[in-house]
Amino acid sequence: MPKKPVVLGELKFDSKKEAKEHFSNILNKHPLKTKLSNGEFDDVMSLLLCHPKADEKIGSGVKFLKIDQGYNSSNRCFHIIREDGSMENFSIGKCINGDHSPFYKFCIACRKSVESDLSEMKKQYFQEKSDSEYKVICPLTKEKIEFNESHIDHREPFTFASIVHFFIQARNIDLNQIKYITQNNYGNEFEDNQLSQDFQSWHKKNAKIRIVNGKANLAKSHLGRIADTKADQSFK
Repeated sequence: MPKKPVVLGELKFDSKKEAKEHFSNILNKHPLKTKLSNGEFDDVMSLLLCHPKADEKIGSGVKFLKIDQGYNSSNRCFHIIREDGSMENFSIGKCINGDHSPFYKFCIACRKSVESDLSEMKKQYFQEKSDSEYKVICPLTKEKIEFNESHIDHREPFTFASIVHFFIQARNIDLNQIKYITQNNYGNEFEDNQLSQDFQSWHKKNAKIRIVNGKANLAKSHLGRIADTKADQSFK
């Protein structure tokens, strides 16, 4: 049975196992009580938004996220500190294995809407920037990478999840009212073609993307928000 890809905000994994390994690495590499920041905060927020009860977990709003022990066990888990001072925890498995939140489903459909745009941009970038071996320089690792090992990266702070989030706010979209068409193993796409076109336009206006090594993209969580470089590509 073929593996189903898992998309969590900015990150796309080939399988649930790969996704769990990525977040387990974040969870276990820091001391207890560590507050997440920068790229790690973005990644774990994207994970949280996929929780079946994401709205209930977020409550009054997320002030910060930290790593700590569970309330009833010594096992580590992510903790939400809300704006009102209350706390809640959540597990990696529940976010990845459970019924997905409305935001998660909406993100999948948004990515489906711009999939052809991103694919064309990647081809064009290699046509214009590649050397005689059809390789380009990864702006993260500074190493040469081939087409098949490269990924599209939405540069912080304009992560894909952030772009989707602000699109929802700007359009005042009720996620529970959105209808989808399910195709193949990849997931949802919008039943409303106009909504798909609207997001394409929004993405072109707001996305700053670059071509990076796929493995480096999964490990980029430690990076802060840094200035634009010549590697950044805009749809404008």
